Amino acid sequence: MGKMIAIVSMLILMGGGCQQSASLPEGEEEYQQQIPVAEEVEEVVELLAVSPVDTFKLTYKGFGEYIEDRFNGYHVAIDLEAEGEDVPVYAMADGEIVYRDSVSGYGGVVLVRHDVFDEPLTAIYGHIDISSVEGEVGDRVERGQQIAVLGEGGTQETDGERTHLHFAVYEGEEIRLQGYEAEASAVDAWLNPYDVLIEYAGLERVSEPLDGLVFNGRNTYPIEFDLPAGWDVEWVPSLSAMNLYTLSGEGAARERSQTLIRHFDASAFLTLSSVTIHSTEDLEVGQGYTARRYDIEKKSGVANFAGQPSWRNNRHIVTDFRGGDGYTRYYVVAANPELDERIYKDLLASIRISE
Repeated sequence: MGKMIAIVSMLILMGGGCQQSASLPEGEEEYQQQIPVAEEVEEVVELLAVSPVDTFKLTYKGFGEYIEDRFNGYHVAIDLEAEGEDVPVYAMADGEIVYRDSVSGYGGVVLVRHDVFDEPLTAIYGHIDISSVEGEVGDRVERGQQIAVLGEGGTQETDGERTHLHFAVYEGEEIRLQGYEAEASAVDAWLNPYDVLIEYAGLERVSEPLDGLVFNGRNTYPIEFDLPAGWDVEWVPSLSAMNLYTLSGEGAARERSQTLIRHFDASAFLTLSSVTIHSTEDLEVGQGYTARRYDIEKKSGVANFAGQPSWRNNRHIVTDFRGGDGYTRYYVVAANPELDERIYKDLLASIRISE
């Protein structure tokens, strides 16, 4: 069976209350999250930016996630997926077109240097129909002005990618065209577009129920749970793990991690010889699943856990649970030591094994 996570997370406008749900086709490997269009609201401070597309969804390629598919690396953008034909793409803010061309990996791409912020910000608008671009290099654009339409999926307009906007933002005036970084530390040179839209376009996070996620780990993790508002999920192929991280914040998704979920198959609860166990507690989680909680700490002299969030090398809580007796699958839910205990408990209480 496919693994599905129930999402409790959404962005809406300040003062707005509209909402739409998106149901994913069977096997579609995307996390989709509905976000309404940014609009002007009556605030003392005028908004400096707008959404680059109308009502859209956040897909599974979030900012700072490590991706292994056609491209490998840390994604430096958010993917905004909009429905319909000839979807308009708008300039986020006032600025100047500094690059306009067809590029491998993007199809059409335009870079706009926005000059209304404290520091010049350059935005990448990728996977657009280059023939639809309204303006040349050196032309000025205004906030909310249409600059192009999204390219048609599976064509040269998107270089074979699905229809969506690759939206990345960075400080400075140099031309950057990469959509990924090879090293996690290099993500620090990019701004989180999610936060840019919150700060400058007036978007705000609230808790609303939405349908969730199907991704490459669905056969490994046939479980469901309520994802805390403002979180997303990164699939970590090298660990066969799920990294639950905050959408907001700087750096790679692994460093915004709040919870890491792994698994093992066994006939009894097991622990690593590389950790010190300070205490254990037997309990139940989810729908009455047998569980054991450990207060653990990596032993001195043991190498840091490769590919895992840095907090995994510090003292923290881990809860293991199973769905049945005998030889079965155990799920390991490790918590960032800075995570609010109430959020962790609510997450565990919501867990459901779907097989």
